[in-house]
Amino acid sequence: MERRLLKTFIGIGMVGMGLVQASLFAVQSEWIPTGLGILFSLLGIIYLWAEIYSPAQ
Repeated sequence: MERRLLKTFIGIGMVGMGLVQASLFAVQSEWIPTGLGILFSLLGIIYLWAEIYSPAQ
């Protein structure tokens, strides 16, 4: 249970950090870092799906 909770926090942190990066750089019209922030958020979502919500678990 503790390991699953840790993986959940890691995935949520990845998504949150990516969204913060994307929003802060989008305000400044910096599109490459904005895209990288969105990519990081998507990787966090994929990580959550693969490690936490996958039917194989």
